[in-house]
Amino acid sequence: MNSMRVSSSAQASSIAQASSIAQSAVDSQTSLSSESPFDSQTSSGSKVSTDVQPSIWLVQGDIDKAWINNHLGQNASLQVPQQLGDELQAELLDLSMMLVVASKDFSKDMARQQSLHHGIDINPVLASRCWRDFGLIAFDMASTLITIECIDEMAAAAGCGAEVAAITEAAMRGEISDYDESLRQRVLLLKGQSQHLLDRLITEKLVLNPGVERFARHARTQGLKLIVLSGGFYPIIDAVANMIQADAYRANQLGHDQGRLDGRLVGPIVNAQAKASYLMDFARQWGLNPKQTIAIGDGANDLAMMAMAGLSASWRAKPLVARQADLAFVGQGLDAMLEHFQESRSPALSRALDLVLKTHASA
Repeated sequence: MNSMRVSSSAQASSIAQASSIAQSAVDSQTSLSSESPFDSQTSSGSKVSTDVQPSIWLVQGDIDKAWINNHLGQNASLQVPQQLGDELQAELLDLSMMLVVASKDFSKDMARQQSLHHGIDINPVLASRCWRDFGLIAFDMASTLITIECIDEMAAAAGCGAEVAAITEAAMRGEISDYDESLRQRVLLLKGQSQHLLDRLITEKLVLNPGVERFARHARTQGLKLIVLSGGFYPIIDAVANMIQADAYRANQLGHDQGRLDGRLVGPIVNAQAKASYLMDFARQWGLNPKQTIAIGDGANDLAMMAMAGLSASWRAKPLVARQADLAFVGQGLDAMLEHFQESRSPALSRALDLVLKTHASA
């Protein structure tokens, strides 16, 4: 555990000092944006008389005293709602969470910068968001669902790892304008390698990222369809889709000849535009509109489908992607996203949100 981490009771005491000078903080907050309306109902079902919620942010992760001292208080952009009380604040901290309200000048870019610097997740929380509002989740595969970039691992085994990894990194940062050509260049470097390289990668390297299994399992229990859209390859995606019990998936097909890779790609390339198109195709197939979809990725080739979806999220993504995602996670597993839906939210967080919203509504 982080040596800077202090006990929840000590943290709550620090928070209490910070929040004592902000008694009217919630009353003075503005709404998140016109795209995040509050549906005039708290998570407990009680009605409130406002059509917007205050700018509420959820902090998740190993929250240390340094972050509390530097970013909460009289002159800070974030404040702890005083009405939560020390006991509820300590309960949230035991769950590695804090609920804060933001001033008008606090932005998503500021949240992302703090997240990267402190290794914690800071995201706007919409109290009214429900799983039932969505019907489909589209996942990127490499570095989102699994711990590796598949083509980089294949290249490393083939002896050209550094060259391929440099191209991959630049492509994921959005620095290469012709993604298709960059992929063809990388695949060409694999020419002559045995097809068994793919089987070995599946057997030895495929591991789900933290929280993926729990998040996917919960989404399935809520009735959502799961799809995987990857710039990677068959048959790797077959194995990954099976690991999360996905309903459908699409990836690239490597050409081969007499048991060896021939350095070609067969068929259309799954690039950013193809991912967005597949997302829409599957949504229509299951009778859904774009606002009922969720897209989760980490690289520049995920941005098109993330922009198309009703809710976008990133996990340990490149800065370009994290800045554009509605929710970005760096410090916690992907299951931290469960706290952003009413049905899977921790009871303590639900109570805290209710208190903040009721106070705002009665002001």
